[in-house]
Amino acid sequence: MAAAPAIEFRSVTKKYGDTVVVNNLNLSIPRGSITVFVGPSGCGKTTSLRMINRMVEHTGGEI
Repeated sequence: MAAAPAIEFRSVTKKYGDTVVVNNLNLSIPRGSITVFVGPSGCGKTTSLRMINRMVEHTGGEI
């Protein structure tokens, strides 16, 4: 049986006004793992990290 993830995003969305910056993100990070977010500028990496530590609130979905 797999352990519960340390962090899990379920259909998470973040909008600033009418601009969608993270759309329908599904992600499971296992407890004790090291995870790296890689992608081009503006793809939502920093926003996703800020949602994990609650510096910004998500617009939809569940964390």
